[in-house]
Amino acid sequence: MKGMMTSYVVNTGLVDKLCCCFLSVQGPVDENPQTASFLQNATALLHGICQLCFAVSGRSWNIFDSARQDPTGLTAALQATDLVGVLHMLYCVLFHGTISDPNTAGPKDSYAASTVQVAIQSLRFFNSFAVLDLPAFQSIVGAEGLSLAFRHIISSLLWYCSQHTCEGLLHEVIICVGYFTVNNPDNQIIVQSGRHPTVLQKLCQLPFQYFSDPRLIKVLFPSLIAACYNNPQNKIILEQEMSCVLLATFIQDFAQSSGQMENQLSQQRGTFPVVG
Repeated sequence: MKGMMTSYVVNTGLVDKLCCCFLSVQGPVDENPQTASFLQNATALLHGICQLCFAVSGRSWNIFDSARQDPTGLTAALQATDLVGVLHMLYCVLFHGTISDPNTAGPKDSYAASTVQVAIQSLRFFNSFAVLDLPAFQSIVGAEGLSLAFRHIISSLLWYCSQHTCEGLLHEVIICVGYFTVNNPDNQIIVQSGRHPTVLQKLCQLPFQYFSDPRLIKVLFPSLIAACYNNPQNKIILEQEMSCVLLATFIQDFAQSSGQMENQLSQQRGTFPVVG
C-alpha cells in the first residue's frame, strides 16, 4: 500500500508539477507568507515521500548499502528534475539573484522566520534523499553549476547560524555536508574551496560546545570526518583549525561502544561474541 502511494505520487506527475513551482521562484519570499508557507509544506511533502520510499524498500540504515532497487520510480524522478528544483528555489530565496546569474547574488543580513523554515525543510528533504540514494544525491548536488550554488547556500546558512540561534537549521546543514562529502573526493574539494572562511573552516569554527558537549559532538564530528577522510589536503586544513586528537578519540570511543553493542546482541542471540 505504501509503495503504491509513492508510485502514485510519481506517476501522476506531482514531482514534475512541484518542480515547475520551485523553478518559478526567482527571489526572496520574506514578504510573501503564502508563498513561503507553500514552499515549506511542499518540501516537507518531498521529505516525507523519501522517508516513505525508504520504508517500502526494506533496506538497512547503512547508507553505503549498494542494494538500491526503487520500484516506485521516485529516485529516477528526483534525479531527472535535479531534486525537483528545490536547490534552485533555496538559492533564490536566500540570495538576491539566481543560479543562472550568480554574480548578482548576495547574502542577506537576516532572514524571516518563514524563510528559515523553508531552508530547514529543504535540507531535511536533501538529507532524506541522501539516505535513500547517497550516490544519486552526491552526483546531483556535486554537478557543475549546482555544486557552486550548494556551497553558497551552505556557507551562507553557516554564517547565519553563527549570528542567530537556530540549532535545528544548523544541524541539518552539518548533516547535509557530511552526506555530500562522505567517500567523495570531488565533493570534498568543494567544501574547502571558495572564499575564506570556507565551508570546512566554518565547521571547524563552530562554538566550543560542538567540541565538548557529547550530544553536539555526535552531530558535528561525523561530518568533519566525512569531509576529510582519505583527503590529505582537507586534513591539513582541519589540523590548522582544531586538534585532530578530538576526532581520533571520538572514533575510538565509537568503535568501542559499537563493539560492546555487537557483543551484547550476539550474546542475546546465543552466538559467539565479537572479539575486537
